[in-house]
Amino acid sequence: MRPLHSLIMIACLVIFCATALFAQGIETIGGPYTADAYTVLLLHFDGNYSNAAAALGKTAANAVPHSTNPAKIYFLPNTGVAGMGQCVRIDNSSINDSSYITVDDTAAFDMTGSWTIEAWVNIFTFGATSADYRWVPRAVMKPGDDVFYLPNYWLEMWGDNRLFHAGFYTTGGQWISLSSPNNMFVPGEWVHLTFIRDTARAFIACMVHDKDKNLKGFITKGFDKTKDIPLTNRQKVHIGWAGAVGIATASTDSWLDGFVDEVRISNVVRNFAGPPVISNVTVLPNQPSTLPSYPITLTVFPLNAGGRITSAILYFRTESVGSFTGYGMTPSGTNQFTASIPGQAFGKKIQYYVKCTDDNGLSSLSPTDAEAATNPTYYSFLIYQPNAKTLDLTFEEGPGKTPVDQSPNKAKIKTHKYVEYSTDRPTGGGQYSWLLQSHPGVVVDSNWVEAESPFLAAEEFTLDVWVKADSADLHATRIIINPSSEQDWNNANFELSFRNGPPTNKPVFTARYWWEGGGPATLQDSLRASVVHGGKWRHVVLERNKANGAFAMSIRDENDNLMFKKSITESRAPRMAGAPLRIGRSWFLADNNWYVAPFRGKIDNVKLYNYPAAGLTTGISDEDGSEIPWAFDLEQNYPNPFNPTTQIRFTIPKFQQVSLIIYDLLGRQVKTLVNEERHAGQHKVTWDATNDKGVPVATGVYFYQLRAGDLTKTQKLLLIR
Repeated sequence: MRPLHSLIMIACLVIFCATALFAQGIETIGGPYTADAYTVLLLHFDGNYSNAAAALGKTAANAVPHSTNPAKIYFLPNTGVAGMGQCVRIDNSSINDSSYITVDDTAAFDMTGSWTIEAWVNIFTFGATSADYRWVPRAVMKPGDDVFYLPNYWLEMWGDNRLFHAGFYTTGGQWISLSSPNNMFVPGEWVHLTFIRDTARAFIACMVHDKDKNLKGFITKGFDKTKDIPLTNRQKVHIGWAGAVGIATASTDSWLDGFVDEVRISNVVRNFAGPPVISNVTVLPNQPSTLPSYPITLTVFPLNAGGRITSAILYFRTESVGSFTGYGMTPSGTNQFTASIPGQAFGKKIQYYVKCTDDNGLSSLSPTDAEAATNPTYYSFLIYQPNAKTLDLTFEEGPGKTPVDQSPNKAKIKTHKYVEYSTDRPTGGGQYSWLLQSHPGVVVDSNWVEAESPFLAAEEFTLDVWVKADSADLHATRIIINPSSEQDWNNANFELSFRNGPPTNKPVFTARYWWEGGGPATLQDSLRASVVHGGKWRHVVLERNKANGAFAMSIRDENDNLMFKKSITESRAPRMAGAPLRIGRSWFLADNNWYVAPFRGKIDNVKLYNYPAAGLTTGISDEDGSEIPWAFDLEQNYPNPFNPTTQIRFTIPKFQQVSLIIYDLLGRQVKTLVNEERHAGQHKVTWDATNDKGVPVATGVYFYQLRAGDLTKTQKLLLIR
């Protein structure tokens, strides 16, 4: 069951084949069944509502039909499924109908361990939106005590995407659920639905079989068996409606119009046949070009008793077209396999999927439709250049021209209706800055800037920007945000904004980032922005260091003198953004209204790095601005002598243009390692013993020279092939 406000789901693995296990013998799915010691409910609907499991003494003797018109719920032969007797027709073809079936609650229906819930269904009509009373027809559900959408368990169909959906609600307030692929439900067709919860192996599964008991789909997902405990309740089991009479919030959009047959609830995992279950496939984020390979692991196990996995194959390709290369995966632990994708060059996109086969010759894929003839999906990641500048907006293009990303990344830049520059620029700036202001008569009235690139979000980063706010007295004014989606003004990879904060509860400079499933990590200036910073240029730097978990912010005045610096520690890495970075605006709501105030003022020299380039998270400082200054220095390379790579460390005292160049004994330039602006602090560069053309150089003595402003230092190194 999906809640009314939204369907809360954890990312799941969808497999078009699988099974479940509780005994050595393989069971035939679909019935007709005979009640055994594990059967809690068994309704044949063969001319009556008797519960064949009642003789076990655990549940009520009969189900109870309900309808505003008794003629709208009746029995008739099940001619669509071979071997069955009669079925029940639940007629909710009219909005005035209220036909459904209940079974009185007993302790046996309060399920917290393993289970298998089954039903044959044939749905005639359904709704495509929440306005329709048949939007989400429920096959089987035990609704919540106060609101129907907090159930012990449910098995249902969704009309908007024509999918099947199953799950349970936990004592911790979470919906643990999974969905079949879209369009698996076909009106007027019999299907057998099975919902499994396997406590021992911590997964849930939903199987869909056609009228001939051929497997159409199998969906699995893991859960935390120590935390994800189903919430029990006092409600009756409902068939054909989510319920429930007498509760504060009853369902109005879940009426089933069609046939139902052979409803069975078991308190074990039934042993139905099927191929392996794959889980915990490594989903790689973007990877650095310096790695020699990219390991992929997975967990897979056979569901049939005594079965075994005979092969696990990792398929990958380096472009969005062309054939895949298959690598056999090797066992790496209990039910685990691993293989690696070879290292790739900067800018490459890698697509991959896995395929596992058992000793019955049955195979599973992850993602499920990786080998589909149309619209296949794959896992994918991009190769980025580490220790790189990923965005550089100087706004020196001038009036009438769109800003251009000067970094090697070359992000796609988009502006709003107005492209406006100002000649008011900060210390060390060029001729222009970017002007953000309101425009009468325009609903979205700030001339914001977007930067789009898959490389702008990273686990560690440095944001360096000059800001001059016309006013800084509005809470939640986003200056720069790297959001996770277009309709989300929170859950960002990082954000710089004005937000209310201590000591006056008025807006102050605020830096935040979110991690997967939580956040934000927050840093706030102690100075009221409208009084101290309004109308003045401020140099703001945010930095996150993956190695030590430090997250820092510094603020400098118009003369680039330090005013504020603070660092906190948060080990959880920032979540990866999925939408373009935005300067001057948060994202808008679907109705084109804005939740937060736009930034008004000027912005210049927006620079973003995918590493802690500023040294904020490695230096020592206090919030009052005092800090230990960095000295200009060039260290001896290590190792030395070397082959094939060596590291060169250097330190600069302030933000400035820096060059680090390799020369041969004759003074000829061999390789430019650095030629860009760098922040104050320590830096590290690797030389791979190649020249500027990428050609390996010969054995011998070389010099490397650091230049920063008027300062120069040279060291000697030795390459031995």
